[in-house]
Amino acid sequence: MHVSEAPGRLRRVPRTLITTPPARRLTLVVAALAATAGLSACQVASPITTAQPYDPADGVSLDTEEVSVRDLLVVSEGNGTPGVIVGYVVNNSEEPLSVEVALEEDGTRTVLTPAVEIAADSAGRLDGRAAEGEFVDPVIAAQIPGLPGGLVDLRITTSTGEATSTSVPVLPPDGVYANYAELLGGDDAATATE
Repeated sequence: MHVSEAPGRLRRVPRTLITTPPARRLTLVVAALAATAGLSACQVASPITTAQPYDPADGVSLDTEEVSVRDLLVVSEGNGTPGVIVGYVVNNSEEPLSVEVALEEDGTRTVLTPAVEIAADSAGRLDGRAAEGEFVDPVIAAQIPGLPGGLVDLRITTSTGEATSTSVPVLPPDGVYANYAELLGGDDAATATE
């Protein structure tokens, strides 16, 4: 069939429907499903890490029915020198609590002072920092065994008798912890205010 072409007109092209045989379509669908299943199977062997709890700070976390402790650590030069206990304690109960910290070493438990009083449904710090820049007495250990970078065992006990122990890191009083040097009797007091 010959279609005469007039100048400036386009020629008609017969349309043909491109068809894929049913077997080939089925193969493509099966391959797509297999690829989807194979790629999504990675999730089965590798859990979502952002859904797992972790300690986003230098210290460790500790939870009991009555209190939740966050960022628990010791700032000290170690090797028998004093150390400041750092941590944030949340009272989850409806009654005021007294929280006591003890250092455990070689089967000996040394209760540190002072105990920290925390109102019901409230929070307090172990390092002596209070609201609006006020300070109270920090919990201090007279001697921290080991060196910075090591671990010491602390026991947290509430006034109702609930107690739990954990190992916490010992960090030196420099960098973000330089402000504790003055509490420890160090000569880095000028660094702490910078």
